[in-house]
Amino acid sequence: MGMKDLLEERQEQDRDAAIAEALGISLDDLDQLNWTIDDHASEDGVIYGHNIYFGEGSDPEILQKIGGLNDGRWVRIGPL
Repeated sequence: MGMKDLLEERQEQDRDAAIAEALGISLDDLDQLNWTIDDHASEDGVIYGHNIYFGEGSDPEILQKIGGLNDGRWVRIGPL
């Protein structure tokens, strides 16, 4: 694994830790969920935050720990 790969892996770990903190769950809990992230941005590209979507197979007990869940499937968090 090259230095670039290690840096990208570290950045992904840091991002995931920030997402878990914003959701109020542990990183271990986040790792057990099936999730994707999209930017919540204006038409001119200003990032206001992120939408986190939870897919099929996500543990309902972990999802219950997340405040502000919309339709039981997604939540908006602030910028990371």
